[in-house]
Amino acid sequence: MRQYEELVIAWPLNLNKFLGKENHSQGASNSFTAIMDSLPWRFFRKLALMQIIVSSLVIISTAWMARYYLKTYITTQAQEQLQESLTLIKSSIQTQNISPLRWCRSLKLNWTTRYTLINKDGKVLCDNYLKPELLENQLSFPEIKKALEKGFASQIRYDQVAATNMIFGATRIVTSKGNEFIIRQTVPLHKLDRAMKELDRSIIIFLFPLLILTSLVSLWGSLQVSFPLRSILKKVERMKRVTRNESPVPNASPSDEWSIVEKTLDQAQEGLERYLEQLYNENEKMSTVMESITDSILAIGLDEEILFANHQFKKNFLSKAIKEKEIINFKIWEITGDLELQSLFNDCLLTGEPVKRRNIELPIKGGKRNSFFDVKVNPLFDQKGDIFGAVGVFHDVTERKLADQMREDFVANVSHEIRTPLTAIKGFAQVIKDTPDDSPVDTKPFLDKLEANADRLTTLFNDILHLSVIESKQKVPKETISPQDLTENIMMNVKQNYLDKKISITFDCGLSKIWVNPPFMEQVLTNLIENAYKYTPEGGSVHVQWKVSDNQKWDILKVSDTGHGIPKIHHDRLFERFYRVDSGRSRNAGGTGLGLAIVKHIVGIHNGKISVESKEDQGTTFTVKIPAHY
Repeated sequence: MRQYEELVIAWPLNLNKFLGKENHSQGASNSFTAIMDSLPWRFFRKLALMQIIVSSLVIISTAWMARYYLKTYITTQAQEQLQESLTLIKSSIQTQNISPLRWCRSLKLNWTTRYTLINKDGKVLCDNYLKPELLENQLSFPEIKKALEKGFASQIRYDQVAATNMIFGATRIVTSKGNEFIIRQTVPLHKLDRAMKELDRSIIIFLFPLLILTSLVSLWGSLQVSFPLRSILKKVERMKRVTRNESPVPNASPSDEWSIVEKTLDQAQEGLERYLEQLYNENEKMSTVMESITDSILAIGLDEEILFANHQFKKNFLSKAIKEKEIINFKIWEITGDLELQSLFNDCLLTGEPVKRRNIELPIKGGKRNSFFDVKVNPLFDQKGDIFGAVGVFHDVTERKLADQMREDFVANVSHEIRTPLTAIKGFAQVIKDTPDDSPVDTKPFLDKLEANADRLTTLFNDILHLSVIESKQKVPKETISPQDLTENIMMNVKQNYLDKKISITFDCGLSKIWVNPPFMEQVLTNLIENAYKYTPEGGSVHVQWKVSDNQKWDILKVSDTGHGIPKIHHDRLFERFYRVDSGRSRNAGGTGLGLAIVKHIVGIHNGKISVESKEDQGTTFTVKIPAHY
C-alpha cells in the first residue's frame, strides 16, 4: 500500500515535470529577433495594399452586380407588361369578333408603341409605323417562330430603323373563321438606356469616395493586425521552448515575412503535436497504472468536486443511479454516505498535511455487509506550491478485519464449548472424590456423566481438527463413485443411531455416478442427514435426492425435512463456526456447532455451492451443487 500511495502522490508532480514546468535555458537568436522586430512594418505595407485591392474589387463587383440585376429586373418587368398588353388585345379581338386587319388599320401612328400584323406565312399585312410593302418577310424572326409554336414569344434586340434596343413581343391569334395571324408589339428601351447611363454616372460619382474611405479603413485594420504580430510570434517562440522544440530558426529571406510566419507556426505545430502525443502517452501510462491498482483511489478539488476516481473505486462505491450521471456532479459524502470520510478529506485540504485513518467502515455497492478500509489522504500541490486538491487511497482490510473477528469468535466459542464439559467433569469428579467408599450413594450415574462430557470434548476436538485439515487443503483427490450406494450406507448408519425416533426417510437417485472425494462426500451426507434427523420431530419425514441440473453442468444433492424450520434472519450466518439458531436445543442434541461449517468447506474445495431454503414450521432444504464430470 505504501508503494501505491507514493505513486499516487507523485503522479501530479511527475506530470508537472513532464509538462516542462521546470526551469530550463531559453533564448532566441539575435538574427531572428531582428527579423521579428522589423516584420510588423513590412507586413503592414503588404497587408494594407492587399486589403485596398481586395476592397476595391469587392466594391466594383458589387456595383456591377447591382447594375446588372437592376437592368435585368426592369427588362423582365417590361416583358411581362408587354405580354399582358398582347393578351388583352387578343382577348378583345376574339371577344368582339373584330377582324385583326381592320383593328390594325384603325391604329394611329405611335412613336412609343409599334404594332405589326403578320399572317402565318410571315407576310406583313399591317403596320402602324411603316408601310407593309416596305417590310420583308418576318417568318425568320425568332419571336415570330416561337409565337407560331407556343402562342407567345418575346425578344430584346437592336432595331436599325429606331436605332435603339427594342422589346419585340408576338402572340398568335386565331379568328372565328379559322384564320391565323401574328400580332407583334414593339416597345423601345431608350428610356432604360438613359436610366442605365445615369446609374453608371452615379456609381462612378459615389464609388471614388467609397474607395478612399475603404482604403483608410483598410490601413487602420492593417495597423491593428500588424502590430500584435510580433507579440504573437514571440509567444509562438515561447511555445516552442515549452514543448522543447529545439529546431533551428527558419531559413527564410527577411523580406519574405509570410514564409517566416508560416515556418515558425509549422515548427510550433510540430512541436505541439509531439508534445501532446507524449503527454497523451504519459497520461495513458499513468491511467493504466491507476486502473490496475487493486485499491480504490479518489481525488477531489478544493470545492469537493470529484477530479478522478479509478475503476476499483467506481466498482465498490458507485450505485447504478450515479453511474448513469457524471460523477463530477456528486460530493464524496453523496457517493459513500459517510461524513467521517468527508471530514478526513477536509482536514487534509485545510492543513495541507497527510491524514490517515484505520478501519473505516463503509457500505459497498451490492455487498451484504459493510467493508473496512485503511484510508490515507494526501494533499495535491500545483507548480506554485498551492494546494488544489487531495487524493485518497482506500486499502480494503475487510478480510483482515473479518479474520481477526473470526479468530476472536473462534477462541471465545472454543473456550465456551470446552469450559462447559470441563466444569461438569470437575464437578462430578469432586462429588465422587468426596463420597466415602462405604457410602450407600451409587456413583455410577456420575461416572456416566464424566464419560459423556469426555466424549463431548473428544467430538469437539475431532471436529476442530477435521475443519483445520479441510481448510488447509486446496485440492483433494477425486474419483467416480455411486451416489446411491454411498447415500444408502449413510442412511442406514443414521437410522441405527436413532432407532427410537419414528421418522420416515425416502431416497430418490437420478444419478449413476458422481466425481468427488469419497470420505469428504460421506461426511457431507452424514452431517446433512443427521441434522435432518435431529431437528425433525416424531412423525416427520426426511427426503434425500440426487439429480442433474437442467443445463447438465451440476450434480445436485437435496436433503429436505419437515422440521421446525429456520428463520430467515439466520440463513446468512448458518454456515459460520459455532453459530447456532437455538444454542440450548443444539447442545442437547449433541452438536458442536461445526457441522455445517465443515460441510461448506468440503463443498468449497469441490468448487461447488451450498444453499438453504427454509421457513418456520415448514421444514428445511439444503441444496449442494457439485460440478458434473462426464
